[in-house]
Amino acid sequence: MQNEEKRNVYITLRVTQDEKEFIKQKAKIAESRSTGAYIRKMAIAGVIVKYDNQKINEIQKSLGGIQRNINQMAIRVNSTSRMYDEDFEYIREVMSDIWQSLKYIQSVLLSLKQ
Repeated sequence: MQNEEKRNVYITLRVTQDEKEFIKQKAKIAESRSTGAYIRKMAIAGVIVKYDNQKINEIQKSLGGIQRNINQMAIRVNSTSRMYDEDFEYIREVMSDIWQSLKYIQSVLLSLKQ
């Protein structure tokens, strides 16, 4: 859309007083020249983000598993004074899974910038 075009078509939008104030605040934060310009920009170029919480839930589950494993390791070390390689391997594998999930989430968020 070219800026030289005259804007002569009206769109009516009904909002509550609180919503109006919120929109005005966001327009000010975005340093928009007017509330109308902000609404127009958001309607044309804005992004609505709908995300799947599954990856975050997987990370939470993995972190809980690591926490339980570390607690078990601490109990075992305190009672036997021994550490096992399998415990560390488990933590490495789970940390790798967490890292992959975080990289996926980051790539999705970075794609929203475009």
